[in-house]
Amino acid sequence: MRLRDVMTHRVHTLQPTLSVEDAVRFFIRHGVKGAPVVEQEKVVGVVSEKDIFRALYPSVTEFYNNPELWMEEAELEGNAKAIAAKQVRDIMTKQVVTAPPDTPIMQAGAMMLAHRVHRIVVMESGRLVGIATRSDVFQNVFKKFLG
Repeated sequence: MRLRDVMTHRVHTLQPTLSVEDAVRFFIRHGVKGAPVVEQEKVVGVVSEKDIFRALYPSVTEFYNNPELWMEEAELEGNAKAIAAKQVRDIMTKQVVTAPPDTPIMQAGAMMLAHRVHRIVVMESGRLVGIATRSDVFQNVFKKFLG
């Protein structure tokens, strides 16, 4: 079984200049948790719920240096409004994990674990042809090899 067998062929993409607020609306409308960011037909990043949450909340260091600041509801809400106005390019993951469609799903699963990502952008001849999520890969691995 290969990525082409489990990937989503119709990929929803975002522009890097889109606001985070509009990206969140996009996720809700399309029922997705992340999407490739494309500029002039080139994949320049991936943005996910995880990226948005990382932007909303402090790093461990920031939290431990000033935990009171991050416990204030008004501060968190103010931060959320500021993040909503940012562009996708400000919070996206720029290191995109890609693989060709003929990649075996066992290898794709290993790549996801090694890179700690929840989606692989499937590229063929420099073109975006699909996306495979962790669920796509692992559910099929489980069915084929463990179930």
